[in-house]
Amino acid sequence: MLKLFTTLARGAAAQVEEAVFDANAVRILEQQLRDAAGALEQSRRELACAMAHQASEERAVAMLSERIKELETSGRKAIDAGRDDLAEEVAIEIAATEDERTERSDAAKRGGDEIRRLRQLVEEGRKRLLELRRGLELTRAQEALRRAGANGRRAIASGRGALREAETTLARIRAIQAKEQDIAAALDELEGGPDRDLEARLDKAGLGSAKRTNPADVLKRLRAMPADQSVSPV
Repeated sequence: MLKLFTTLARGAAAQVEEAVFDANAVRILEQQLRDAAGALEQSRRELACAMAHQASEERAVAMLSERIKELETSGRKAIDAGRDDLAEEVAIEIAATEDERTERSDAAKRGGDEIRRLRQLVEEGRKRLLELRRGLELTRAQEALRRAGANGRRAIASGRGALREAETTLARIRAIQAKEQDIAAALDELEGGPDRDLEARLDKAGLGSAKRTNPADVLKRLRAMPADQSVSPV
């Protein structure tokens, strides 16, 4: 049972670790790139130191070669002068100098090989770091787009709900307005009624109760008026 609980706890811890990593993957990558850049810079400094040491060794080899030439000249002069004792000392010095030159030349050669390998590693690291930085920028852009898309989808979903509510409200307003218009039309119809319609049709037929002056009667009255009377009788 204890082993089962331990396994479950390890599984839960792994899930939490994965969730934390997924939520902070971009930040983790940024820190990893900073660490890689620091290591690369340290490698560049080591390369610079190795190159400086190599240059120093090459100068030493050149100086030893010059020293050997000088000793050879002096040894030849000693032989010409019959000073074999001095010539022997010069020969001993030349041999020691040549041994030192050989050792330092071999060391410089080995250093040159190491510098070439280190330079290649630094260049490869620089290219990989540049590629990773481009990947980081692309990841940042994609993450920004993902967040914008998620926010946009949430906004659209919220907007759709608001649109549906607005459409429902508009439909209710139109229904209320239509109902009010129906009521107003019904009231107009009730206020007019059949009596008013009948009176209108009687008036149109000249049979209504309203008293209207007949133009023929007016003309007849005018003809019956005296010639000096210009005002119709009241």
